Amino acid sequence: MTELFWVCVSGPGPEWQRSAALDSETDTVFMPAAATGNEQKASLCASFDGTSAVIDAGHIYLPTRWIASEYPDMADLCLKIEGKVREHFQLDSKKGEQ
Repeated sequence: MTELFWVCVSGPGPEWQRSAALDSETDTVFMPAAATGNEQKASLCASFDGTSAVIDAGHIYLPTRWIASEYPDMADLCLKIEGKVREHFQLDSKKGEQ
C-alpha cells in the first residue's frame, strides 16, 4: 500500500485546507480539491479522467499537476505547493511529472 507523507503550513483556516500530501510510491503531490472552488465537481472530473485522489477526514485531495492542467488559472499556486512539498521532503521537482 502507498504511504502518504503530509505537510501542513501554518496560517488561518482549517488544517485540511493548509495541507498537502506526497504519495511515496508515485511521487505525486496532492492538494485540497476545494481549492478549485468546487470540491465535488473537481473530484468528479478527476474521477472521469481516471485520476487518483486521496480522501482524508472527509476531504478530497487531487494531484497538483492535474489541477494545474484542468484549472490553468491555478497553475502557479499548484506549482508553488508542489515545490514547497518537494522542498520539505528534499525531492527533485522534476520527478513525478505526468
